[in-house]
Amino acid sequence: MQGQIAAPGPSAESPAPAASVRIERPPPGLARGREPGPAWLIAVLGGLALLVALAFYVRRVRARRRP
Repeated sequence: MQGQIAAPGPSAESPAPAASVRIERPPPGLARGREPGPAWLIAVLGGLALLVALAFYVRRVRARRRP
């Protein structure tokens, strides 16, 4: 067996090859779903909902004050 070079085998010093798993995720933020929308549109709709709720409670408080 002179002159033959042994093939390198697995050793304790070399780490095992890492499994490559690709995880597909949706785009970040509001750009997901059936109808993606820009961030400013969501902010406008949220502000509108707050204004409607505020108007509802102000009207309710005023109605209670009247005899």
